[in-house]
Amino acid sequence: MSVLVRLGLLCLVGSLAACAGGAPPSVEADSAAPATCKLEREADIPVKVSDGGLLVPALINQTPVQLQVDTGATGSMLDQLTVARLALPADARRTTTLHGTGGDVVTLNARVLSLEVGGEQWQSLSMATGRLLRRTQEDPPVAGLLGADRLASFDVELDVPHGRMVLWNVSHCSGDFVPWTVSHYAVPLVRHIPNRMVAEVAVNGQPVSALIDWGARNTVMTGGVANTLGITPAMLMHDRTGTSWGIDQNRTSFWVHPFDELRIGREVFHHVGIQVADVHAQEAGMLLGADYARTRRIWLSYATRQMFVVPPRLATADASP
Repeated sequence: MSVLVRLGLLCLVGSLAACAGGAPPSVEADSAAPATCKLEREADIPVKVSDGGLLVPALINQTPVQLQVDTGATGSMLDQLTVARLALPADARRTTTLHGTGGDVVTLNARVLSLEVGGEQWQSLSMATGRLLRRTQEDPPVAGLLGADRLASFDVELDVPHGRMVLWNVSHCSGDFVPWTVSHYAVPLVRHIPNRMVAEVAVNGQPVSALIDWGARNTVMTGGVANTLGITPAMLMHDRTGTSWGIDQNRTSFWVHPFDELRIGREVFHHVGIQVADVHAQEAGMLLGADYARTRRIWLSYATRQMFVVPPRLATADASP
């Protein structure tokens, strides 16, 4: 109840003389004024696409490398070849369970003196090791995954059309706070412990939970969700098929099935092909992959649990601020 309303009620229940003259009684504010939304740009990092993955430059123990951006990975990971090439010592006291699309695998950890991305530096780390799904001929080489354990400390602005990724510190913000002048839309997110961000989309008019997974090169739907939408195994047999490998090194077959409609925020896609596979997506029925992120400007807000999106035709024309 506002202070003015409180004073009005006091006049009704008190003497009219007291309300008619003199200064109003002192009334303390219920609470301090709300803090002002604050945005601080922490890092501006070049990003590029290679073989469908999103790569950013990094330094491991001051050695130049590249890392694949992977919001679907709860933890960052180093490729085993990188561990050997940089002679990183094993951490005998730590192991990590990697949650892949085909299952889980326990890996050894390696000790890293320093990891630096865009000027942000983390020291004395124990990092999971594993095997990258694809080893591209990049220079400097792709050393591993930059997971949500690092990214979730910030809001992440990803602008692949203009080749940049910005890390922001965001505090006391809500609503549509992004400093964009171009038209965009917001998608509410649910944060699953510790750092997996899930949106609700609609496929053929039915709600489906979708994990924001920029580490997945393509958007993928689980076989179970496809079945609830009426897509039977017999129907999939008529679709184009292929094979993928998870970080757990398990082989997974997929079918590219045409769906009548996919709705994400204000965008609606008609007759869109989505991979269907028996993947372990945990809290989600889909992985919203890098194929969606590559053509858009996206602000993934871990601080406010929202995703702001500039559609492709606008994202390619606007690079402000």
